Amino acid sequence: MARKTLQGLTIQEKIRLSKRPLTPAEIHTAANKEVPNLGLATIYRHLHALSEKGLVAGVDYPGQPTRYEWADGKDKIHFSCRSCEKLFAFDDTMQKEPALNAPKGFEIQGFEMMLYGTCPACSKAQKE
Repeated sequence: MARKTLQGLTIQEKIRLSKRPLTPAEIHTAANKEVPNLGLATIYRHLHALSEKGLVAGVDYPGQPTRYEWADGKDKIHFSCRSCEKLFAFDDTMQKEPALNAPKGFEIQGFEMMLYGTCPACSKAQKE
């Protein structure tokens, strides 16, 4: 049985409470505020273990590092800000079955969607 450490609990909390998927470096910066001297290698070890347990999900965006979000079992729609390059996650607000016509014999079990644009903070900064 894996023991619970302050490091591990802090890493989990930062991912679970974040309003957007985080890179390992962002998790490191946030967790280091509570657990000084926390190494980036420790972040990667915990991300690997949490991924294997199905507690976190990696979000891949071409040309960028994998970001991690808490795996709550919900399909997500992701938004990439072209200005600050942050990635945001929104709960799926589509109907139970997306308006997709899969070929005969295929059963849709989930989907991924990526939207692009400018986040509220960058939009505001650009207007000022």
